[in-house]
Amino acid sequence: MQAKIEIVWPHGGADVEEAELANIVAYLFTDDALHVPPCDWGPSVRLWAALDAEPARFVKTGEKRFASDAGLRFPVWDFNDVDMSAARDPAHKLTLFVTVGGVPVAHNVWTHAADARTILPHPELPTGLVDTVPTGVDARIQIVWPHGNAPVDQAEKANITAVLFRRGTKEAIPPGLSWRPTVRLYTALNTDVGPVEGEGMAGTPRAVADGGFTYLVWDFSDVDVSAAQDPLNKIYFWVQVDDVPTYPNVWAHSSDARTIFPHADVPAESCR
Repeated sequence: MQAKIEIVWPHGGADVEEAELANIVAYLFTDDALHVPPCDWGPSVRLWAALDAEPARFVKTGEKRFASDAGLRFPVWDFNDVDMSAARDPAHKLTLFVTVGGVPVAHNVWTHAADARTILPHPELPTGLVDTVPTGVDARIQIVWPHGNAPVDQAEKANITAVLFRRGTKEAIPPGLSWRPTVRLYTALNTDVGPVEGEGMAGTPRAVADGGFTYLVWDFSDVDVSAAQDPLNKIYFWVQVDDVPTYPNVWAHSSDARTIFPHADVPAESCR
């Protein structure tokens, strides 16, 4: 299933610096050709939001309705009165995406901000180490390092490093814990969806010592970032762990990472 945020509409058409609330609409597609799911299907479609480089949090479940466009009738999911006030401060950004319960999903990413680039000069350091396998993790991308420290408009490839913390804490994974989960990097270009869950690039664990602790990070090397050389393009990165509830942050790599999506997708056909 592909889950795409198609519309983020601040109340009253307000600018980012003034918007308090917004209505958000998501479409679901079954393939790249934009076929829609059956009319009578009613999955749980969930909206997630991440503030700056923090892990995403669940916001609310969407309300299904039927929309019409170009003579077609199809289901969409509404998320009304979503709090967008944090992005009124130009130092902050909100990153949004949706998931669908019970099925593997490829989703897009929507950023709402005056300046949506990710700037994280000081990566998060652990305050402790876990001693048992966590039942949920915060997956934080700590650094996106273009080869040769090239600027965005010149970089061809980058190395990316992420760390896992027990959900809601800064407790990292020690090398001595007999747990080596599969940690995957997901990439989405502009408003396109990323890979389906379970199909992202697998990372390589590495032990580091910092902040008084030795803990694991996961490296993703030689990631193609050349598309962002075009200032009209933006690349979004996030990390998920196979078979473990994951709350990722989202990293935006671009000269201008704001989402500009003037025309919603038109499905291939009406639902049946």
